[in-house]
Amino acid sequence: MPSERAVSRYYLTTSIPYPSGEPHVGHSFEMITADAMARYRRLRGQDVVFVGGLDENSQRVSRSAREEGIDPQSYVDQAAVRFRTAWDLVGVEFDDFVRTTEPRHLQTVQAFYNRVYDNGDIYKGRYEGWYCVRCEAFYGDEDLVDGCCPTHRVPPEWVEEDNYFFALSNYQEPLLKLYEQRPDFVWPESRRNEMLGFLRQGLKDFSISRATGGWGLPLPNDPTHVIYVWFDALINYITGIGFGQPGGDDLFAQRWPADVHVVGKDIVRFHAIYWPAMLMAAGVEVPRQVCVHGWVNFAGEELSQSGGHVVRPAEVVERFGSDALRYFLLREVAYERDGDFTWEGMARRYQHDLGNDLGNLVLRSTSMLDRFFGGVVPESSDPTIQESELRGAEETAWELAAQHYENWRFHLALAAVWRYITAVNQYIERTEPWRLARDDEQRPRLQTVLATLADALPRIATMVRPAIPETADRIEAQLGLAGRSAGWGDADSAIRAGQTIPGGPPLFPRLDG
Repeated sequence: MPSERAVSRYYLTTSIPYPSGEPHVGHSFEMITADAMARYRRLRGQDVVFVGGLDENSQRVSRSAREEGIDPQSYVDQAAVRFRTAWDLVGVEFDDFVRTTEPRHLQTVQAFYNRVYDNGDIYKGRYEGWYCVRCEAFYGDEDLVDGCCPTHRVPPEWVEEDNYFFALSNYQEPLLKLYEQRPDFVWPESRRNEMLGFLRQGLKDFSISRATGGWGLPLPNDPTHVIYVWFDALINYITGIGFGQPGGDDLFAQRWPADVHVVGKDIVRFHAIYWPAMLMAAGVEVPRQVCVHGWVNFAGEELSQSGGHVVRPAEVVERFGSDALRYFLLREVAYERDGDFTWEGMARRYQHDLGNDLGNLVLRSTSMLDRFFGGVVPESSDPTIQESELRGAEETAWELAAQHYENWRFHLALAAVWRYITAVNQYIERTEPWRLARDDEQRPRLQTVLATLADALPRIATMVRPAIPETADRIEAQLGLAGRSAGWGDADSAIRAGQTIPGGPPLFPRLDG
């Protein structure tokens, strides 16, 4: 069971992709969802560490580098720039980024390996079986689909060699006990049930080395072998917080176990069975949760280099902006299920949700404050049932959005926020401030209406910040609140009477064409 730890700390990780090809929108979905969770947790006052990385020690790297006529290190250095640029472009802000070719990762991997080896769970044997280079996974005959890798649908290679093995079979019962004691260890439940089914079939020891030498991390006890990429890659989650590194013990004790590993549905087994067993073998606590997302397809077809369906984040950002892509993926795709990216869907969400609903609300509100009060927030007086109803809608939005954000239901969290945005827009239509402005006797009522709108906007900025942080910054800048973000659900208003509202251009301009 997890150890007691101050609730104010939160450690989450993404999986680390192979540095092959170009990152596409499907890759971005995982990074954006994890980033949104990190931002939400920070708004709740938690001390968050958010770690990503790149899986650079694979045979695929060696082969791809050879095909391009460059050395593997140069290949991964170039790839790291591509991937980091792609994540920066969509507003993903890691606290640390672990490249598995870094010296600190070698230190961590060798320290971890030695623990498992010393505990008797690593031994030398002979491997004969199928191996898929693309997913760096070993398969039995029963795993293949029409003779092909079940994930990539390509024929695997037959491999026969002496390897070092991890005694996974020793951990079947401990893992079953873990799943029994912690029913939320793997989420969603469908993935948990899938892993339980795999466990109950019986676990086989798996190879953790390749006798090829060359590219990869050498085994501490046998430098003629390099560590199998999945045994190496999973350990990145503790590299980022100092395990096995000089002076790293305090940081590791503060941050581990991870609160959540964010992974795709194709690599659940490695994270929900191999990784906790490896940790048990090393005498290290297991993570609190493995959170599994579905895939983002392109109009029903899998996004992939090999399939020819590739939509790069840069293409979308150039046309719609970073926050529009973040919003589309978080609002359109239910986290645990597969979803679709389409250009038509992007345009619809941009125009209707972001442009008409949110952008127009901010523009109308700041424009009316400028027109009727010279850009200065008026005093509110004598609120009516309309203001009370709007306050109730706000409280409901805070409650539902928090509930759904915490449960990785980003589409539902944003739906709750948008219902509040709709309520504020309806409040404008019902109170008709432009009509009130024509009647001097209605001046106090106009003041209340515009003060209410000014109060609502920074609250909306905070609600949307996990999903569309750049837009939240721009809203706050137009309110004169740059750098003064409100906390989640703050009762006190960020806006004061007499405050100047600078306003600004539309948040989401109309698209050409």
